[in-house]
Amino acid sequence: MAELKKVEDFIYDTQIMEESTPVVDPQNEEKKVLKKGELPQSPKKHLKNISRLEKVLGFLLISAIIGIAILTVQVRTAITQASNEITAAKATIEQKEEKALKLEQEKTELSKADRIREVAKNKGLSEIDGNLRNVK
Repeated sequence: MAELKKVEDFIYDTQIMEESTPVVDPQNEEKKVLKKGELPQSPKKHLKNISRLEKVLGFLLISAIIGIAILTVQVRTAITQASNEITAAKATIEQKEEKALKLEQEKTELSKADRIREVAKNKGLSEIDGNLRNVK
């Protein structure tokens, strides 16, 4: 198994050396010379060195990411609602089509010539020369 390398932490309690000591930043590989009585920059001081433009750009980037996330959730919610409305509309259309079909069948049954003759006889009407009209 791999073993962790020992990393020596910087000890701030040590005496400050009188001579200038070059400090090598592993990322920039630039040599920086510490002056007498100066400690390496703390993160708080490092943040002060960031320009306003960089801070504004960072804020805008974070705001854009959060905004895109919120818009994504809203769009998905809208799509789900529209899908539910479409399903409900299709169900209503199917019910109305079934009702229309039943009414059409009932109309066909009620407009048969035999039934019309029977109703006419019950009401005392007579057929003249086979003159019977179908209702459409």
